[in-house]
Amino acid sequence: MPREKELYRDTLERIRTRADQLFPDKLVYNQKEAAQIVGVSPMTISRKGLKNMITAEQIARVFA
Repeated sequence: MPREKELYRDTLERIRTRADQLFPDKLVYNQKEAAQIVGVSPMTISRKGLKNMITAEQIARVFA
């Protein structure tokens, strides 16, 4: 069973906090919203392999 990355939990907590501030009623985000949460361009989100219906957990896994 693969181990989670060392910073995954901390990154997930920060992403959830920021996502709740920006989009309080959403659990799933599009590329533009995910990019806004993390502070990168939508192209960077796409390059990381995140397409549609992106969750906070997916964002944290990629950026941890």
